[in-house]
Amino acid sequence: MTDPSITPRPRPAGALRRVGIAGLGHYVPERRLTNAELERAVDTSDEWIVQRTGIRERRIAAPGELASEMGARAALEALADAGIGAGAVDLLLCATVTGDYIFPATACEIAHRIGAPQAGGFDIGAACSGFVVGAQTAAQFIATGAYETVLVVGVEKLSAIVDYMDRGTCVIFGDGAGAAVFTTLERAGRGEYLGGSSGMRGGEADALSLPAGGTKSPATFDTVERREHFVRMQGRQIYRFAVTTFVDLVEKALAPYGDDELGLVVPHQVNLRIIESAAEQCGLPMDRVFVNIDRYGNTSAASVPLALYEARAAGRLVPGKLVCCVAFGAGLTWGHVLLRW
Repeated sequence: MTDPSITPRPRPAGALRRVGIAGLGHYVPERRLTNAELERAVDTSDEWIVQRTGIRERRIAAPGELASEMGARAALEALADAGIGAGAVDLLLCATVTGDYIFPATACEIAHRIGAPQAGGFDIGAACSGFVVGAQTAAQFIATGAYETVLVVGVEKLSAIVDYMDRGTCVIFGDGAGAAVFTTLERAGRGEYLGGSSGMRGGEADALSLPAGGTKSPATFDTVERREHFVRMQGRQIYRFAVTTFVDLVEKALAPYGDDELGLVVPHQVNLRIIESAAEQCGLPMDRVFVNIDRYGNTSAASVPLALYEARAAGRLVPGKLVCCVAFGAGLTWGHVLLRW
């Protein structure tokens, strides 16, 4: 007997449908880890951290607080904002590199937590680019008529893989989650998806990675002793890559449009100096670039949806204007999403 819940949906013929964002949500843990606290733990200072990164504090998940729990909180807020129940979600995509498990997918855990057993889902492991890749994936499913409602969650519990003895990385990363509900533009009424891009350049895993724990280097006493289960980063390599990629993505995305059409650029919150340098090269004044890294640090896949949520809350998403979300990260991966709000 066929289970009606898994009956394939027929794909409608005809033109692609227009896609929009019906709702946004976010979640950040209560715990704030300030630069002053880090000064007491490693050889660093508030002045050094702010000067090089622009970060003043970051949020840290409570003991036992899971990535799936944070993601579910952001997801439920996004659904409430959209006026859509969890039972209407056709597909749930979770962008993360710090899921509850290597497998099963954290998307499955989030779907369970929000009460969406009917939804399909999978994780997207594109690191900091994860949410923009997820947004593009959601848009394609909706545009073709395969699904009506796709929930995209970006969530990270980076505090679980940060080495708090390494001053080069422990000052940068934080925890948090953001979510967006994608559906047809007719239903959403806002946040029209105009297009996007994604790319990758392999062979540079040493730039930003978690060295051990995968099948290349499974967990052993030696990998633990060498502290290889914590994130490693080549800061200068990432800086050059991020600035160049930011500039290229923004210029190409906005090329078909006039300067007066741009409302806001919402970048991955990688590092304030990177964002400022790239904006200068693009000829963008900083009042057209959204920044919240000072309060959250780099939250990887949660960065863009968390910033998008806060940009709307601050009244920075102007109706009718373009919103360009750009991201770049480990892999090396990159991508963008262009919206008309």
